[in-house]
Amino acid sequence: MSLFITGIGTGVGKTILTAGLAALLKSRGESFCVYKPIQTGSPDPAHPEDPEQVKAWVGADVETACSYCFPDPVAPYAADPERTIQPRKILHDFKDLQKQHRVVLVEGAGGIRVPVARHFEMVDLIRMLQIPVVVAASAGLGTMNHTLLTVEALLAQRLDVKGVVISGYMPDNVEDPSMQSLLSTLEPFLPVPILGTLPLFDLQGSTPFMKPAILEAFASLQLIEN
Repeated sequence: MSLFITGIGTGVGKTILTAGLAALLKSRGESFCVYKPIQTGSPDPAHPEDPEQVKAWVGADVETACSYCFPDPVAPYAADPERTIQPRKILHDFKDLQKQHRVVLVEGAGGIRVPVARHFEMVDLIRMLQIPVVVAASAGLGTMNHTLLTVEALLAQRLDVKGVVISGYMPDNVEDPSMQSLLSTLEPFLPVPILGTLPLFDLQGSTPFMKPAILEAFASLQLIEN
């Protein structure tokens, strides 16, 4: 089993969702790997930022992989002026990881229309890997529009969209009216299920995602089969 974690944009909870699912797999003793095909905004190619963050949250023993890492915090196509990104290499690396692990969690970069290579976007990468996709969304103003457009574009490519996970959801925040109406307004228009919501987690201390309460939150999404 493999899963592609994409998002409605940048900073919307993709790495949070990836880390939570990795923690759940670790707690079950599963063979898994976290794969970030392309990392941008990371000056040290030996330590790509998002996979390193997953290790910090879940444990240094989590196996991670990254095919391309660039220092500039921009879209992959812009971060790669020498045009070194080869989609076929990503596919090859992914297939190798699949042979070694029961589960490969693939985390995208930015949203699905992010340019990766010439005439090749993140959605093309998802289609090439031929694995189910889950959409990470942040809670707040603008979420509905971005989420509906993202899901519509994925379904137009006949991709297997498992559903949407909303991070940073605080329904008791009376100062943010968009939070109060988010689920009740979004759900009737969304052609895939809202798999669940995630609060703002306390990420202090060592490997915070291994806390029972956080593991339970990700188990409730039912994205990882026992």
